[in-house]
Amino acid sequence: MLLTVPGFRASQRFEAVVDNASPYLALHEVASAAMFESEAYRNRGGPTSVGEWRSLQTNWHRNLLDEMDETPEVPLDAYLLLLRDARDVVLPAAIRVDWLRGVGLDGTIKECGLAVLSDIGSVLDLARRDERVRLFRPISEKVRAGG
Repeated sequence: MLLTVPGFRASQRFEAVVDNASPYLALHEVASAAMFESEAYRNRGGPTSVGEWRSLQTNWHRNLLDEMDETPEVPLDAYLLLLRDARDVVLPAAIRVDWLRGVGLDGTIKECGLAVLSDIGSVLDLARRDERVRLFRPISEKVRAGG
């Protein structure tokens, strides 16, 4: 549904590997923050737009993040590492994190780190100990508008 809104470019959904307050995650790629003010988004976006996913959303937040032109495409056999306001977390040197800053909507994240991992063994215990470190597995491929 969201990909029918002008300005939505891509989307991918995830499920937590380690329990956390928000067990599902969606990364949406948008053309600009102005899209959230459009009539099309108000009519088709927000909590009512998620269809079958709505019953799974028990802790729903929307954060607009900046610093990345495209969201990472996470293969179905890989994982997404998400760091919530956790730049001080020490990770293995081989993990390259892209940092984004929160710029709008709910504002529950000031800074977010993202990394695509092929193996979570080196960070699994960390995710179990620190709620700011979250691991997700894809439950959909990345889909693009018009594709």
